Amino acid sequence: MKCNVGRTERIIRIIIGLMIMGAGVYFDTWWGAVGMLPLLTATIAWCPVSSLLGISTCKDENEMPADTSAGDSKKPMRIREL
Repeated sequence: MKCNVGRTERIIRIIIGLMIMGAGVYFDTWWGAVGMLPLLTATIAWCPVSSLLGISTCKDENEMPADTSAGDSKKPMRIREL
């Protein structure tokens, strides 16, 4: 699975998921379990709906930095492999 959920979107998904779960607990309904979906997609940084629609908010890990004037020929270090 390739990352298609960026950092900001992950934070938003966590907040929304917790709000939905909190509302489910407050109103004593099972609909709070729906809040697990945004939490799960934020945790694994992959959303199947975004994947189907071709939407990705992740930054391209293979892209070279804009400032290469330092003469450093090293490639940028990858932070995470999924």
